[in-house]
Amino acid sequence: MNVWLTIFGPTTHGEDAAAAVANVRRSGANGLIFFTSLYHGYRLIQRRYPQKAVYALEADRVFWEPDPSVYEDCRIQPQRSLDAARTDCLSELSQACRAQDVRFSALVPACAGERLVQEHPDLAIRNLYGSRDRLFLCYNHPDVRAYRLAMVRDIVGRYEPDGLMLDKIPQTMLEQRAFNGLFDAPLRTVGSFCFCEHCRAEAARRGLDLDEVRRRSLEIANRSLQIPPHIIEALDDQLVGDTEIPLLLLEEPLLRAMLEFRFATAVGFVEEIGKLARSLRPGIVFQAAFVPPAHVGHDRTSPRAWLTVQSYKLYADALDEIHAVVHWDPDVVRFETRRAVDAAEGRTRIVTGLRLYGATRPEEVASLADAALAGGAAGVHFLGYDVATDELLQALAAWSKTLR
Repeated sequence: MNVWLTIFGPTTHGEDAAAAVANVRRSGANGLIFFTSLYHGYRLIQRRYPQKAVYALEADRVFWEPDPSVYEDCRIQPQRSLDAARTDCLSELSQACRAQDVRFSALVPACAGERLVQEHPDLAIRNLYGSRDRLFLCYNHPDVRAYRLAMVRDIVGRYEPDGLMLDKIPQTMLEQRAFNGLFDAPLRTVGSFCFCEHCRAEAARRGLDLDEVRRRSLEIANRSLQIPPHIIEALDDQLVGDTEIPLLLLEEPLLRAMLEFRFATAVGFVEEIGKLARSLRPGIVFQAAFVPPAHVGHDRTSPRAWLTVQSYKLYADALDEIHAVVHWDPDVVRFETRRAVDAAEGRTRIVTGLRLYGATRPEEVASLADAALAGGAAGVHFLGYDVATDELLQALAAWSKTLR
């Protein structure tokens, strides 16, 4: 069974690749997932690296030496890390993993890029009011597809990882709360759709009129906007779920058709990436990180699987592994793992992503991992090596010994 740890980038400060992989191995893991770039500049607290204890990640800068010839036909060009400008983390870590019998997977954030959309706003999704998003890329934009496919060709073709992990596919959705108030469910739903020219053209080819969808979406949004914000805020504890959505989709066939269009095109994009990766490296494990099927995700946008266009069932034939990222307590871990396993119906492996940072206590590590296995997971992955404490890594090592 694979036990994965993650590394965010050039975040093992002062610890070379061989030492980091050796410590990953000592922690009981036999696989390493490496973030080849980050879509957002998260701030980290790294207690094991006191010289860089508070460290902000770079957004949309790559942690390897890209081959310029691969991107000759791309409008977007990869830009190297400034913090690790002379370090090819992909080369060093993948070689260290091969030398120490640790599986290596390269993670690519497919449809999110905070700095990219600031520099190229036309790549971002365009909402029903014509506004551009400031984080999510439109996966129907040909320049976005060309760039990510070139990146996969560069990474898989040159570095030969054991796995390719996609993150943020596509996860184009609004957060639950804006600066000045809460989104209710209907507004959050229609406000998450993209109506750019590329989506309109692709929808038209599939028999869906996005102009008609937009007109109806505006009518639905205006209903929400007529409710005073203090009324919506007063119902905060009731509006965090999806209780309105089943009825909304039954009553609004255009919205249901829009969701089906988003799923069909997103799955198609993933299939295209998978075909390329497997042609470059037969036997590569094609993976993706998904939010839980029922519970909210762990990040600041609190995504729901149906709105983020992530379905364990619909992607099952496109992916070898789906990692259900469940950074919650053991009961949620077991429940969400079982939901994911049941949805996949044996057509793809389910690996549960667990939290090895923050609120996780050392004594909870074993119960989290055991809950994932009890839910039917084929493996586990822990986020992550570079943000964990020594106590958490030791607890993981102790649990891993029980598997032997």
